[in-house]
Amino acid sequence: MNILLPPNPHATGVLVLTATALMLFSRSKISLETSSLVILVILAVGFEIFPFSAGGRAIHAVDFFHGFGNEALVAVCALMIAGQAVMRTGALEPVGRILARMWKTSPRASFLLTLLFGAFLSAFINNVPVVVLLLPVLISVSARTGAPASAVLMPMGFSTLLGGMTTTIGTSTNLLVVSIAADMGVAKIGMFDYCG
Repeated sequence: MNILLPPNPHATGVLVLTATALMLFSRSKISLETSSLVILVILAVGFEIFPFSAGGRAIHAVDFFHGFGNEALVAVCALMIAGQAVMRTGALEPVGRILARMWKTSPRASFLLTLLFGAFLSAFINNVPVVVLLLPVLISVSARTGAPASAVLMPMGFSTLLGGMTTTIGTSTNLLVVSIAADMGVAKIGMFDYCG
């Protein structure tokens, strides 16, 4: 079997880099952080030694690091940090305990309140930590009532997704759309413009 390599040496380099990245990311003994750092170093050194020119302009290693200053990327990273902080510190566990107690007295009202609470939190932090916070409460409720877990977990997932879509910082997708729109000259999109 003949493997045809592209005639362009840069395209061959991209193929080699992609194969290297796949090999590094598939090794369980090498952490993802280490693999990512190795790929970033290979990209920086490779493009400095073999600059790629597009449209009459050469792309150098410094150009790779300009993307790290993009405000959308910084905001996405900040949201992930805030979400992990909420999850690891257990800052919302008292709220989860209150919701669990309410389930004993009025299950339907508590379920509605839990969905609204999840949607509200997801508007301001990433929805994954919100679901992780409420997961033990919802699973224990489904086990106690004998209802299938999907009957409470699926609505919770949809609720947090919907909540995340209501603000510009609720999901990384909204942040990227706002950033791209600003780059294209569209009027600035405000925090709650998605709601109205």
